[in-house]
Amino acid sequence: MSGRSRYSPGLKYRGPWTLALMLALAGVLAGCGAGHESTTGRGDRVKEWHLPLKGGRVEAMVVWPPGDGHRPALLLIHAGAGRAQRFRRSLFHLSQEGLVAMSISLPGFGDSTGPENFAGPRSVAAVREAVKYLAARRDVLKNGVAIYGYGQGATVALLAALQGPGIALAALETGVYDLERAWGKLPPTMRESLRATLGGRPDENPSAYRERSPASRAGSFRGPILIMHSKDAQKYPLSESEGLAGILRRTGRPFRFIITRGRLREFHLGHPSIKRWVVPFIGDYLPLERSVYPER
Repeated sequence: MSGRSRYSPGLKYRGPWTLALMLALAGVLAGCGAGHESTTGRGDRVKEWHLPLKGGRVEAMVVWPPGDGHRPALLLIHAGAGRAQRFRRSLFHLSQEGLVAMSISLPGFGDSTGPENFAGPRSVAAVREAVKYLAARRDVLKNGVAIYGYGQGATVALLAALQGPGIALAALETGVYDLERAWGKLPPTMRESLRATLGGRPDENPSAYRERSPASRAGSFRGPILIMHSKDAQKYPLSESEGLAGILRRTGRPFRFIITRGRLREFHLGHPSIKRWVVPFIGDYLPLERSVYPER
């Protein structure tokens, strides 16, 4: 069962957490596999469903701002242990900024078919499927799809941007871009996880690490890139983003490099990257107009 519904006008909208409960109930009633589209009391449209992926599916969620028109879109790609619905509140926040906001669960996370493969071809294919969905929509600005990845998601986001057209600009935060080079600086638990996932160390399976290392090819991406990295990050070293910035500088590609502080939660509303850097960066290249909501 699928379709669009409107919440009862007698139920007052009390923000994203109330909406989260509403949508969770709606998902149970509608059937999670079929997907469900709803409209909030403020006029935002929300859809939760699965995108097709060869041999499986990709969990997805998207929020459209109220009103008509062509809007830029922003696709969020999570780090390890994340999933699409985890960023529900941030999607509504981005909708307020005038963006069609979407998130997906990478293979092996949430309700997406596994296995997890750390920025491997299946993860990249899942991101490209989401980009394809956004780019084909009439309510999304032509050539107006941006991507924002965090941690492992930043690696996947850059790999997806390099694989083909459809992504206008990329925002990358605290990621790893040369997995082979970074190996010795990664925490022991991370190295052990990579050994198990990729079938050995870089010297034992170099092709798997090179496949997941987009830095050397980053100069071929034609759009602007925002690079952010926390000096206090415990998983991926700052040198990864510094190296990526150096490659973009040498190749003459447009980019901005920002060094942050603190252990910040990905895509959290209190995370300064979204409002302070990511949204303004998108606005420098794509037309943004804050959403207007009806008075309650």
